[in-house]
Amino acid sequence: MAKRRELAITFDGSYDGFLCVVYAYYYDGIAPLCIQPEDEYQQTLAEEEFFIATDFAKAKKVLQAVREKVSPEAENLLYYTSLAEGNERFMDMFRYTRLGFRVGSEVDNHMQQDFVMGVHKRARYVGREAHLLSGFCRFAETKQGVFYCEITPMNDVLPILAEHFADRMMNQAWIVHDKKRHRAAVYDGNEYLIGDVPQEVRVEYSDDEEKVQGLWRAFFSAVTIKERVNKVLHRSNMPLHFRRNMVEFK
Repeated sequence: MAKRRELAITFDGSYDGFLCVVYAYYYDGIAPLCIQPEDEYQQTLAEEEFFIATDFAKAKKVLQAVREKVSPEAENLLYYTSLAEGNERFMDMFRYTRLGFRVGSEVDNHMQQDFVMGVHKRARYVGREAHLLSGFCRFAETKQGVFYCEITPMNDVLPILAEHFADRMMNQAWIVHDKKRHRAAVYDGNEYLIGDVPQEVRVEYSDDEEKVQGLWRAFFSAVTIKERVNKVLHRSNMPLHFRRNMVEFK
């Protein structure tokens, strides 16, 4: 086999894009020195950058290989890790995938490898944040009758939340807006789409919604026993970065 070319790999940052990087390693002879989204990469003189475009047919082929040769659990771990923050996540995912193709489902028993541990830790972090936000999201009725929710998550959990609410609010049009990344999931009652939105978005709430929010804040204040407030416990049960988008804390 010819020696693989060692290159700094950039791509569009998507999970499908990452799968195409794996495809390029096995079929095009490209060995990544690093793997980063194109908009995050800072080139050095010692590295030659190479952009890999997303090809859904190639991504599907690699995804099927991960399911069959490694495990469905590995696929889920890789997907959740792709939604995490941090520049090293994609190299950890790449090394995890290579090892998985060699040892199959046993890859998850190799926790002594930093990249295996890294994939598991990031996936757990993403999963935990998505789980908490699924309960902490606060939808408000707009004048157009669409229910709107703001989030500012640490990780890119919008795709997970969109799937969650499409299943549980299937008869109601809604929008989940990730204000940190300026992206939103929009559901029309049949299907949802995720796309970029302007940095400044003005939302007009219905008259009933304003009343309900006022009543909820009044109730929340009334049931609070100031002498028994435990701020340490509050922070444990309700992380501070979730509060900015919750009616109770506004």
